Amino acid sequence: MGIGSNLMVELEEQRIEEENFQNIIYEAAHYVLNEKMTRDEAYKTAKELHIERQDPSNYILTDEETGEIEYLDSNLDEPEFKKTSQIEAVAKELYEKYK
Repeated sequence: MGIGSNLMVELEEQRIEEENFQNIIYEAAHYVLNEKMTRDEAYKTAKELHIERQDPSNYILTDEETGEIEYLDSNLDEPEFKKTSQIEAVAKELYEKYK
């Protein structure tokens, strides 16, 4: 692999890492507002759930074409919520605190 290839892989890894971090932050903001958790509890919970969701032993692939998965434990299901202005505000605070 050439230097350019390595750089492209590294940039893609950074993009995925940032996307995962953003997902954790928004989920934590949801927990703060809708589950009445403290910011620290919410971040810890969202991060732990994210790690568990990445473990292939915790899900099955239900559609190879779309990559859709189903978690074997319903506690790992990602919460559904709208990104309201309140969620955005809390997410911004969490981002600054945990980046």
